[in-house]
Amino acid sequence: MIPSATGKTRSARLLLFAFLSAVLALSSSPIVVRAASAIPDTIRVALFLNLGAGKYQAITQTATLSSEGGMNLVWRDAQTSTPFGSVPAGQTAVFTMDVYRALVLETADYKAAAASLKKIQASSNAGAIIQLAKSGNTVYQVTEGAYSSVAGASAALAKWTSAGAGAGPTLSKARVLGPWAVETGSYASLAEAQAAADRLGSSGLEAFAALKPLGGAVQYVVRIGQEQDASKLGALRQTAAAAGAANVRVPEAGESYATLRQTAMQADSAGTMYALPAGASSAIRAEPAGAEGILLSERSKRIYRGSMEIGTLNQSLSVVNEVGFEQYLYSVVGVEVGASWPLEAQKAQAVAARTYALFAGMGFQIANVVDTTVSQAYYGIGSENPNSTAGVDATAGEVLTYGGKLINAVFSANAGGITADNNLEIWGGENAYYAPAVKSPDEGPQQGKLDWHHVALSSGANGYVRSDLVEDSGRKHDSGAKLLKVIGDGAAVRSKPRIVDKEEPLARLNAGELVVELKRVPEYNDFSWIEAPMTADQLLEALNKRAKTPIAGPLRTIEVSKRGPSGRVTEVKANGTAVNVGVGDNLRSALGGVKSTLFSIEETGRFTIIGGDGKTREVAGQGGALQVVGADGKARALTGPNVYVMDGDGGLRAGTTALGFVISGNGYGHGVGMSQWGARGLAEQGYDYQYILQYYYQNATIEKDAWG
Repeated sequence: MIPSATGKTRSARLLLFAFLSAVLALSSSPIVVRAASAIPDTIRVALFLNLGAGKYQAITQTATLSSEGGMNLVWRDAQTSTPFGSVPAGQTAVFTMDVYRALVLETADYKAAAASLKKIQASSNAGAIIQLAKSGNTVYQVTEGAYSSVAGASAALAKWTSAGAGAGPTLSKARVLGPWAVETGSYASLAEAQAAADRLGSSGLEAFAALKPLGGAVQYVVRIGQEQDASKLGALRQTAAAAGAANVRVPEAGESYATLRQTAMQADSAGTMYALPAGASSAIRAEPAGAEGILLSERSKRIYRGSMEIGTLNQSLSVVNEVGFEQYLYSVVGVEVGASWPLEAQKAQAVAARTYALFAGMGFQIANVVDTTVSQAYYGIGSENPNSTAGVDATAGEVLTYGGKLINAVFSANAGGITADNNLEIWGGENAYYAPAVKSPDEGPQQGKLDWHHVALSSGANGYVRSDLVEDSGRKHDSGAKLLKVIGDGAAVRSKPRIVDKEEPLARLNAGELVVELKRVPEYNDFSWIEAPMTADQLLEALNKRAKTPIAGPLRTIEVSKRGPSGRVTEVKANGTAVNVGVGDNLRSALGGVKSTLFSIEETGRFTIIGGDGKTREVAGQGGALQVVGADGKARALTGPNVYVMDGDGGLRAGTTALGFVISGNGYGHGVGMSQWGARGLAEQGYDYQYILQYYYQNATIEKDAWG
């Protein structure tokens, strides 16, 4: 399985604290360092990849590459690697699939083409302006997409037409373009092929230079036509021959090629788009010509060391970064832990990440790993820092083994104070090298953060206010709860005890307003968290996305029914029936994406009430089910959304008149193996990386450059 989240610091300084000696006691087995030679030079990291439905999918329709030092292009197949061209410094090369596209506008007016593209780019990153010679004119075709079917491209065309993206002086009707074409050539050079394409274009044909591998070399041909199916190729072949094309043929299905289309993002400059057929057995590799890395625009404009390999798999474009193995770790460690964390924590992360990557093998068909936390986070050069690099270099070649074999060195951001027992709580299996439920110094994320107050407002609503925005008024509510006074105007009341960008506050309060304190809580963080309330319908929908047997609605109750050795939830019951979501870790997504399984559930719309006769009864349901008796002795229904009750300890609690659920807990991630925040805590107490690794991966051995 996988690391589940990053452990970035928020510049908080972790307060040191002591563990009981029994907790810190290590196995009597020493850590042994042996030497051999088995670490590979490079690793293949998939940045975009489609392994099919139900499997890993990260899909893009285009890949735009550039490098400040320029790039060399190589045609690569199973047997050969053949250089064929270059991309000048600072210029881009765009890669896509030669499949179906929506031709939104064809015009000789570049400004009209640019205006059309701008409309497309508002919601799609797969728009392009293709420049070609046609009927004696320079023509601009505005296209969108790379669809696997005519139907997909037709739906897109209808969308863009209705949105007005095709407005402007047109030369031909908007239509669906396809990958079917005839071929003429070959030619001695790309320049000759392009000249031939221009000549054929003067006859009104749509002709493009293309590359094809042949016997360890690259040949140059011209592909004529952009047809939706093969039925028109016979007539197109005759038309091309009549226009002077020599040796016109219909290519065989499955032939590898790359159609070269000139992109015109500016009126006075053009780039090249390389269109590969879906299902191609070969790929194009872009290698940096200088010391600079390669920028991939579609991956947040990140810059990567090593080369980029662009191919197709499962009707999708694939982009794989092949990079030096240890250089890959520079970025991984830089993403996974904070730059300011102690060096020993960096080292521990480096060894775990190295082991995990090697254990993965070729786990993604054409790649060893992916760049997300499905494997481990990898963001290229921009995530490297001197501290992470030092941690990798100081442990070069070191891996974790058990019984002479690599272990699956999974880790998570924060264990919430205690690691998980994998066998009984998470995925199952003995995995004797994982420490079973040991205490972990994970409080770091909340150090230095302000607390928040859960408060009730005069409107009846409730939410969270940061502690520096209120002060004790010195007065009490009738319930005995403390009344807090707002400091300053515009104090935000939020749904969770944290600030979320672009999330509107539930309310804003002005100076002097009073609110009722329900409780004081830490700021939402990777160690301690509380989620916003969920309705019964919301929680039922989340559960049924994971439940192997759907839960018949409506959802009336949800309760924790089983916990494991660390306190993590291993089973919940909905409406009194255990919910089967598979392995325990699946509960995180089944409950709407909670941060860990070390949680509790509060049913805010269910109450146990003691009547005047001393008997108890449960009340739950929709508004109106609860009634109160006023001072005048008359009963009235509580019909608003919120209700406040005194619990058995005399505390004031926030409830709801309709069914609602609040989930709160500790930790971030599955909790198996090393806790990143825990590693930081141990390092700050003075423990070295070997101790840290042995603490979280008991019975494991550190070996250098080798495993059995």
